[in-house]
Amino acid sequence: MVTGGEVIVRSLIEEGVDTVFGLPGTHVLGLYAALHDYSERIKHVLGRFEPSMGFMADGYARASGRVGVVIVTAGPGATGLVTPLAQAAVEGVPIVALAGLTPIKTAGRGYYHEFRDTNAQLSIFKSFTKLAVRVEEPREIPKTLAKAFKVAKEGRPGPVYVELPRDIIDSEAEWTGYTKEEPTRVKPDMGLVDAAAKELLNAERPVIYVGGGIITANASEALVRVAEELGAPVVTSIMGKGAIPFDHPLHGGLAAGYFGDTVAVKLVENADVVLAIGTRFSELGTGMWSLPIRGRLIHVNVDPNDIGRNYKTDLAIVSDALEFLNALYDRVRGKGPGRDRGIKLINEVKASVGNQQLRELGYDESRINPSELVRALAHVIDSDMREGKAVVTCDAGGNQVAMFELPVYRPRTYFNPAGFTSLGFAIPAAIGAKVARPEATVIATTGDAAFFMTGMEIATAAELNLRIAFVIFNDRAQGVLKLQQRFLYGGKVYASHTYPMDFCKFAESLNVGCIRISDKRELESGLERCIYKSSGPCIADVFVNPDAVPIPITRQLMAIFGRRQ
Repeated sequence: MVTGGEVIVRSLIEEGVDTVFGLPGTHVLGLYAALHDYSERIKHVLGRFEPSMGFMADGYARASGRVGVVIVTAGPGATGLVTPLAQAAVEGVPIVALAGLTPIKTAGRGYYHEFRDTNAQLSIFKSFTKLAVRVEEPREIPKTLAKAFKVAKEGRPGPVYVELPRDIIDSEAEWTGYTKEEPTRVKPDMGLVDAAAKELLNAERPVIYVGGGIITANASEALVRVAEELGAPVVTSIMGKGAIPFDHPLHGGLAAGYFGDTVAVKLVENADVVLAIGTRFSELGTGMWSLPIRGRLIHVNVDPNDIGRNYKTDLAIVSDALEFLNALYDRVRGKGPGRDRGIKLINEVKASVGNQQLRELGYDESRINPSELVRALAHVIDSDMREGKAVVTCDAGGNQVAMFELPVYRPRTYFNPAGFTSLGFAIPAAIGAKVARPEATVIATTGDAAFFMTGMEIATAAELNLRIAFVIFNDRAQGVLKLQQRFLYGGKVYASHTYPMDFCKFAESLNVGCIRISDKRELESGLERCIYKSSGPCIADVFVNPDAVPIPITRQLMAIFGRRQ
């Protein structure tokens, strides 16, 4: 006989899990006892705050393409996962969350960490996860976990919540083995694939618009193969960056409406057929739905609920992105005009819009402006980004929008939470990514406001001696909120400041490196020292111009006021 906790750990090992992120608490100590006994087979990463642990599991999943696993205790431990699991649900990230619960045998008696309603904790997660389930018998553990991992990966990936009462974890149980459940891939209707192929082969100005679903489905190579056959430029959403290399001749840029590149937006506007794959056309991804789609729209998505929600669809295809692209390629192979036509379409648009060099509104030559920090970072890590050896995580806020401009060459190297936009994501997500890919050059880009939320997790990086660079866009404010207050609310700037923290003294207290950069002449050299010369974690505290409006928002304001071509 074994304990329920051991059944859980052995099930995770059989599933192929090599790492879990978590924080112990009374109600999951039986699970931690089992983790102790199997510590050579499954690694545990100890964090400082439950929301951070969820973001670490998220970063691990995005970097590895595998399911992230997080463990928390009952009550406040479980509710700490609401934000990261909600983000995973919105952005399609597979996570299995194992949460403790007060004992079943004392349910309703007021055990600490217990809700007054014994089903309340489970009910919270039922509303937005793919599956939320409670284990009520030890023998149910292997089957429940097998289903949890299948559901997390299947279709549009997302979070699954598994509730584990303390007395189930601590109970005696019999190990009867574990059977993995393999997810099925959603295949397209072949008649609809034929129809899509016909429209695309007859199109004169086709464009392929891709979102994060391409990366999730590991469909980047298939995408490029189809685009080159059809001679179709490929433009991306924010979360689709990296689906096609930035320097590929058919890469048309970021087509995020007001926030996007003018060339990319014009390519979509001029297209007679737009093939959209793996996108839900979100608000940030389309610049508040300002992306102009005039031609016929073929919308392919694994989730039927995302098709036709924001743009009128002429042909709707429910399918996994890879399955669709492989089927489409079989229909168009040897029949398309080839990539030269797509290159010509891009060059024609570039010639029509002219020079697109742009500076931020509020640009100050004497200060480091956000665009200069992004360009300097891109230059410093250029080689690693091109080779897929770097991972960059972004946060919510002005720094996030500035980072829309970063060139991205490979999938799973750029994590910008443009769906749920959770503040405090970048630092723990970078730790998860580094654990998943220890050989990678990992950089977290964040703002000072976001740092105040999850910056203490740098202690986790220090404890594990993870070489991660934490680059802070330090503008002493919640920049986007301040900007909105200035433009939308009559200049009533209120409660959008941050406290002027000395981040290098914080770093010193953790015995990690720190480089303070306030002179743009030292920007690249300072970033290079922090990223490549440090033996462990390093903070780059970069003082950026607080009055500069990030370039994508500058584009938006220029468009609204009629100054954009």
